[in-house]
Amino acid sequence: MKLIDVCELIVDCPHSTAKDEGHGIPLVRTPNIGKGRLDLSGAHRVSEVVYNQRIERAVPKAGDLILAREAPVGNVALIMPGQKVCLGQRVVLIRPDKTKADAAYLTYYLLSDEVQHRLKNNANGAVVAHLNMNEIRNLVIDLPEISIQKRIATVLSSLDDKIALNNRINHNLAA
Repeated sequence: MKLIDVCELIVDCPHSTAKDEGHGIPLVRTPNIGKGRLDLSGAHRVSEVVYNQRIERAVPKAGDLILAREAPVGNVALIMPGQKVCLGQRVVLIRPDKTKADAAYLTYYLLSDEVQHRLKNNANGAVVAHLNMNEIRNLVIDLPEISIQKRIATVLSSLDDKIALNNRINHNLAA
């Protein structure tokens, strides 16, 4: 099956650069897309007016994935509950169909070595590696049934939560 087969939508970002206004709603750019989680510390911020312009194609919501099309190709992060964001340049919003794909599992799947290798091999561009929308939508995937996806995602997410907590504790101890 293809990625588009398990998604409600796969939407490209607006093809414009939004100016950092210093306050407001986080603008997700490629540096904000970690391995599975968004890092909004230091994110550019935009006003409600700019936010509304940037969400015309789709309103990012909890359970959506954001994929970096370049710089670096293939990073994926899951939007968590309570995160209100809009898309910057060079990113793609992926909304899984909840009856076919668990969002957390799909995030881990897309970050797997095998899929990352395929994404990087499909990227093109003389100066900067870049994925086009057709390659993203037609990415061949192989997912287990939804109940297995949910069980695996629960285990991996709890491990990531523990790692994040330990990192915060270490940061506080070092401060």
